[in-house]
Amino acid sequence: MSGLLPTLLVGVALFGGVYAVALGRMAWGWRRVNREAAPPVPDAALPLVSVVVPARDEAAAIGPCLDALLALDYPADRVEVIVVDDLSQDETPALVRRRQRALVPVLAGPDGASEAVPSRLHLLQTPDDADRTRAHKKRAIALGIERARGDVIVTTDADVVVPPGWLRQMAARFDLDGRGGLGPLTDGAVALVSGPVRYRDPAPGAGFWTRRFEGAQALEFGGLVAVGAGSIGAGHPTLCNGANVAYRRDVFGALDGFTGLDHLTSGDDELFMQRIAYETPWTVRFCADRAACVVTEPAPNVGAFLQQRWRWASKGAHYPHPGLVAFNVCIYLFFLLLFGSLLALPFAPALWPAVALGFALKMIPEAALLLPATRFFGQRRLFAAYFAVCQPLHLGYILLVGALGAMGHYSWKGRQVVR
Repeated sequence: MSGLLPTLLVGVALFGGVYAVALGRMAWGWRRVNREAAPPVPDAALPLVSVVVPARDEAAAIGPCLDALLALDYPADRVEVIVVDDLSQDETPALVRRRQRALVPVLAGPDGASEAVPSRLHLLQTPDDADRTRAHKKRAIALGIERARGDVIVTTDADVVVPPGWLRQMAARFDLDGRGGLGPLTDGAVALVSGPVRYRDPAPGAGFWTRRFEGAQALEFGGLVAVGAGSIGAGHPTLCNGANVAYRRDVFGALDGFTGLDHLTSGDDELFMQRIAYETPWTVRFCADRAACVVTEPAPNVGAFLQQRWRWASKGAHYPHPGLVAFNVCIYLFFLLLFGSLLALPFAPALWPAVALGFALKMIPEAALLLPATRFFGQRRLFAAYFAVCQPLHLGYILLVGALGAMGHYSWKGRQVVR
């Protein structure tokens, strides 16, 4: 054991130091993006925006989602909502059509005849392809973009509720020409804007363990969003969330859409963002405004939570920038050493210096990032309630989903998916 301790200390210090420095830089990046503010944009200068909503079996959630999208504080003639139904087995398409009918008033024309006003809400259907085993969401988004009229494409999920000022804030982060269009796509032009996402607050009427499970999820998810925002602010974009992403349609066309990424099921958000950040001369920004923060649902149970994180982790080894892959490996090795030392501690008390050093390198920079992030999301109480007590669980969960993600096969929306 005396020979093992120095080795563990060196490993924990090395990989933990990489983690701590990176998280510290992201905490600095988070503060940086929060200092960036967009000036108010008059209605006449706002661009035409197409909101693309991929949906599969979302009958329980898509009603509130559409109601919020159709009540946005954005000129009605400058926004369209495109729902792309991905072969739902429930009432999702019927609910969309019901709202379409309600949105198409009949007006009397000059000759007394009636005419229908075109709807701002559109419904598309992905083609049935029983042999397709991956990238279903990318296909749905690409289909929506193909039919879109907007200069700016904004994606969100069918279980998301957006605030009224969401679209105005996201659009204001692009280079606008002041006449209702976008500026030229020159070097340094803003090509993609990532927006904030948070889980809804734990339901007050839920059971004791449900509230705690939802609260712990909300804290962890807020940390992921803060990591993504902080990495953008630090100039090394890593994460974003497809529930709140906007990009120029001409950028999507210039990169030939998701070509080169469609061999992976996940990654319509962060892999596309990373391609822009690391392979083009264009810029990625984060919209750090509470008015742009959308709200989504936590996983209903542990199984669904692990399946979701498994899907997210499945693309980690396929990041286009080798430095990001190396960083993920460092994190995994750090967590593995720390978790193993923690489990062995009751049988080998001499390991306590490695455990203490590891948790210091983990928790101090995480707190530096999470404290301002939870303040931004209005969820500061979650930090006090879950940050310290969930540390061992966080280690184990990262190790588990990292291993599962390397396997590649998982279940999503009732489908067995290949990576």
